[in-house]
Amino acid sequence: MLTATLLLAPLAWGEAPNAELPRARRLLESLRYAEAARALDTARAQLGNDRDTLLDILELQGVVAAMLQQPAKARAAFQTLLVLAPDRQLKGDYAPRVVTPFFEAKAWVTDQQAVLRLEAVPQAEGTPSVESLSVRTPVDLLKLGRTVRFHLNEAGARWREQTSPLLEGQASVAVRGQQVRWWAELLDERQAVLSTLGSATAPLTASPPLPPAFTPQASRAEEEALEKAPSSPWRRAAYVCLGVAVGSGAAGGYFGLRSRNARADVEGAAVNDQGLTTGLTQREAYALDDRARSNARLANILFGVAGATALAGGTFWVLGAPVQVSATPAGVVLQGELP
Repeated sequence: MLTATLLLAPLAWGEAPNAELPRARRLLESLRYAEAARALDTARAQLGNDRDTLLDILELQGVVAAMLQQPAKARAAFQTLLVLAPDRQLKGDYAPRVVTPFFEAKAWVTDQQAVLRLEAVPQAEGTPSVESLSVRTPVDLLKLGRTVRFHLNEAGARWREQTSPLLEGQASVAVRGQQVRWWAELLDERQAVLSTLGSATAPLTASPPLPPAFTPQASRAEEEALEKAPSSPWRRAAYVCLGVAVGSGAAGGYFGLRSRNARADVEGAAVNDQGLTTGLTQREAYALDDRARSNARLANILFGVAGATALAGGTFWVLGAPVQVSATPAGVVLQGELP
């Protein structure tokens, strides 16, 4: 037997133009769930529900179905609700049988990224005036959208409405003008408002896109030729040599620093009044001196490698520059440009 403890808090709802919705609320508050479910079905079937009314109906349908121990039906109602309004919270403090399917639906919407929204399709470039407006629904997993109702104001004329079918997630309307103010509503099969883009108080503005910046044909062709030009083997060899030069120079610097530190440890050791070293044993002094010498030799070798590979890399880079060979009465002429 259902008791009042299932509904932990009274509902606080505003009035709506759909007469069945307030009746369903009263029946729910009286714990008459089956009658409330029928009233909500009637309210949902009414044509032209606004968005707020639709969201309230869907929430109550989920609540009533959960109270009637119909979790699958409750979850489906909550999924539709949260696809349209993902930040929606329940307007009441309910028992777990209501809260559980609600949060399951919220998790499904999040995992599937199923939020239904309406967005504008960018205008085509190069048109002297606005010739059409298009909107699309990137995601509609529940297949709710059927038509789009456009509200249009062209060149300061009166506002007019035009409804276009949603085909493969996109709807369009023909317009004409240098600047068009507009907004749109996504409707379901009962013409209930699912989502909006813009509004009567904050309409969008469409105007012809600016023409693309002029680019000389020859310059663009040259850029494409450079982008497609194959890399010279000499240039690839230059990159390798220069990379080795950088690595060798860095390693040489490291070993040079180690040598200097070892030499500083020997020279900085404490001495007594007779000038004898007391801060290091003879064995430690010999070890530090040997380390300083070996690190210095490594540093010198690496610096030499860095210098040689840098010189080779520079030579290969120059050899990789484009060169044009031509014959003249004076002989063979080589022409090219250094990078």
